Amino acid sequence: MRNSDDILKNNMIAVMKDLLKYWHLIAACLVIAIISGSFYLKYSAKTYKASSSILLRIERAQNFGRGSDDILRAFDFMIQDKSFQNEIYFIQSLPLIKEVVDDMDLRVSYLMQQGGIPKRFTFSRQTLYRDSPFIVIPNEDHLQPINMEFHLKILDEEKFHLSAEAENVALMDLKSERTITHSDYSIDGTYRFGSQIDNNNSSFSIVLSSSFIPEEHLDKDLFFRINNLNQVAASFKGALSIDARGIESTMAELSFKSGNINIATTFLNKLIDAYIDANIEEANYMANRTIEHIDRQLVDVSDDLSLSEQQLQNLKSAQSVMNIEEKAQNVYNELHASRNLRDEAQRRLNYLQQLNDHFVQYKDSSAILAPSSLGLPDPLLNNLIQELTTLNSEKQRIISQDQLRNPRLQTIDISIETLKNAISDNLTFTISTTKREIDDLNAKINELNREFSELPSTQRELLGIERRFNLNDAIYTTLLERRIQAQIIKASKLPDAKVIEPPRYAGVAAPIPVLILFFSVFMGASIPSSFILLKKAIANRISNKEDIKQITAVPVIGSVSHNENHEQNVVKHYPRSPLTESFHILRSNLVYFLHGKSNKIILVTSSLPGEGKSFTAINLASSFAVSKNKTVLVEFDLRNPSKFPDVFDANELVGVSSHLINKATLDEIIIPSEIPNLDIIQSGQIPPNPIELISSSKTTEMLEELKKRYEYIILDTPPYGLVTDAFMLMHYSDIKLFVARLGYIKKKAFTLNIEDIEDKKIENLYIVLNDDKEDKLGYGKYAYMKKNGKSKGLFKKKIAVF
Repeated sequence: MRNSDDILKNNMIAVMKDLLKYWHLIAACLVIAIISGSFYLKYSAKTYKASSSILLRIERAQNFGRGSDDILRAFDFMIQDKSFQNEIYFIQSLPLIKEVVDDMDLRVSYLMQQGGIPKRFTFSRQTLYRDSPFIVIPNEDHLQPINMEFHLKILDEEKFHLSAEAENVALMDLKSERTITHSDYSIDGTYRFGSQIDNNNSSFSIVLSSSFIPEEHLDKDLFFRINNLNQVAASFKGALSIDARGIESTMAELSFKSGNINIATTFLNKLIDAYIDANIEEANYMANRTIEHIDRQLVDVSDDLSLSEQQLQNLKSAQSVMNIEEKAQNVYNELHASRNLRDEAQRRLNYLQQLNDHFVQYKDSSAILAPSSLGLPDPLLNNLIQELTTLNSEKQRIISQDQLRNPRLQTIDISIETLKNAISDNLTFTISTTKREIDDLNAKINELNREFSELPSTQRELLGIERRFNLNDAIYTTLLERRIQAQIIKASKLPDAKVIEPPRYAGVAAPIPVLILFFSVFMGASIPSSFILLKKAIANRISNKEDIKQITAVPVIGSVSHNENHEQNVVKHYPRSPLTESFHILRSNLVYFLHGKSNKIILVTSSLPGEGKSFTAINLASSFAVSKNKTVLVEFDLRNPSKFPDVFDANELVGVSSHLINKATLDEIIIPSEIPNLDIIQSGQIPPNPIELISSSKTTEMLEELKKRYEYIILDTPPYGLVTDAFMLMHYSDIKLFVARLGYIKKKAFTLNIEDIEDKKIENLYIVLNDDKEDKLGYGKYAYMKKNGKSKGLFKKKIAVF
């Protein structure tokens, strides 16, 4: 038994031989494929690549703590405003890309067929951007067909021809970007530039642009299609790739592929600008909210300040104000100070309650006001709220990027919950302390009011107006200072990204010449090869000796070349041909296996008719005869007589059947042939009971007598797979030859017959390969001759091992 490696090796060799038979077909397909690939490379539309590099400034995590028992240190909160990967996700996010697409005027795509290429070859359409010779203006109040190509040909500067036809086209509302319905669409006509083109399913106008050049655009195949901007954004997202420059680096390499280099560079430029603007807007969110809040407070305080100022001026002009006595002045000063402290405490209480209500409402948002923006100088509370705002912002960022399984999200939730509790406790304690402070101040003010009540009413009114005026003036000044500080913070904020390399042309992304040529060669070789191998697999026929060896262990004793002539007896008519030599080799192998003994019977059969068993029997018998061995060829196919009369010019009607029914003697049925030492016995007339004749004792007697007269008896029997005649005659035979015609007999038929013979334990069985086209070169450096005696050529010696 051969191992699997040998079987695989032999199978590969067999496949290569099968393919080499059709080398001219494979070579032709290769040439056609390479020419097609070269044509495609020359005329296909290019896909360009643009790239840019940006540096992302990533803020590192910070820990806030004031001691070993600090709540933040205890829980080891890690605040990380941004991570590099999250920023990449944000740049690639569909909302940001959609914002850029909306700004690029991509509602209509324009294409132009390259010169000389028929418009049906869509691969050669080059994308235009801002250099289209015409502009399409869709009516946004009308449904429009999307993703359908319109063919336009400019006839002159006033007219153009427009055509388009498609089934089940999506009709979209341009304002909502929603598909409303589907319908068949057709348009074909000549129109004037600037005119409105209306039908039930579309409404638009077309005008010439400043890029129109008559020499380049007249009578050219131009195309356009109306786009769904959501789909454009999705396709741009797929064409965008972002890679890190290194593990430790926050440098990002952006690349974008498009059919137009201007689209690619413009998109990257606008995408980077949109990302920077979004980051600055997010970074300035707290400053903007603080300025808005201060502006609202300034309006209220300004009204109170104007009213107090007007009242003070009116009172001083209407009455003369007396001087305040020293005691009254002291009481007033102390009362004024206490009231200021109480008002300040009340303002802090109001802000704290406002902050507490705001915190309860927006504690899950990144829009929480910081105490410093309200004038509350509480560093700890400021830090806590700043951390909570940062964590909420990061949480929303992760959720918006559909990273719900991000481990960071669980850590953020724990940190947020702890910070909420800490802030709530801090606010509750501060509000309670402030209320007690106000109660103490109110008690003191009541006492001072009792002492101050003895002052004259006019003086008290004057002092009250002055107090309100001074208080409003101080608050107004403080708010102005806070507003200036917020504006300084806003103006000093740097963008979180810096452009290192502006968008630039980075080469042609497709088609890649090496890949196209490789693909062309691959397809040029694989298509015909696959067809050849598939054809062989469908036919499932035995094509070489390796197929035989995979099916059975029965040895192959010889191989007969392909017969390119019309003669059946090639040994007689072409004695020096390679085909004749193959029969001489077969004869030699038989003599070897018979150990040189004579008076032997050799049976020849096959699976089915047409495999060349009679052809083999005739030429094998002729080969034995020309080697001076007395030979007889017996036609034992009693059911279907062969062409022995045509081959040997024998026209006797008597034969084997005549002898077996005792109507002719053995000498009467033996016919001498034109070849010395070769006699033939025809089958004779077709009997009604061939199997009974073959199994009779008369057959034994006839064969025994022939063995006495001849050195070799060749029996040409019926096909084994059709009748049992051949099997019955095998008992009389010394060697059984089973002819298999390559490329003709199917593996299934051959397998069934050869396995049946093996199951019956038939000995001395050998296989002869017929029509072996691989074996036609000959067997030695001999000058084989054609029929006319001229040299056919020299053949390298070949030793067959079976």
